[in-house]
Amino acid sequence: MSLVLDSNILVKLVTGEAGSDEARKTVTASLRDGCTLHTVDAALAEALNALWKHVKIHGDLDAEEAGLAAKDLLKIWDRLNIIPTSELSKESLDTAVTLNISVYDSLYVTAARKMKARLYTADKRLFEVSRKTVESELLA
Repeated sequence: MSLVLDSNILVKLVTGEAGSDEARKTVTASLRDGCTLHTVDAALAEALNALWKHVKIHGDLDAEEAGLAAKDLLKIWDRLNIIPTSELSKESLDTAVTLNISVYDSLYVTAARKMKARLYTADKRLFEVSRKTVESELLA
């Protein structure tokens, strides 16, 4: 079995925000069960931007904490199977138009479809839309 992690899940793995413990447990259990973990290349930029938001908008991390989280994120990143946007571009654009979601979100749906994987997300709207076309799991 394979699991596609979206950027929301990646951020939860390296921060203490709501749902982080559950995300870590789910990913750890998936690895223990022999799952292969995937994400799209754009997820790194999305996750780093989310860390910036934690510092500059939410104010729940300081710059040093965000730096440590980014370091942890890169350690996780090095262990993921990264799917290039270029391999998903045409289908992702079609999916975005069809499902009325952003191309960023459609990359995860398309990756899950291509990998015959389950999409793991903390984004309720993405979950609702994606489960029509791929197996999906929502972080509660």
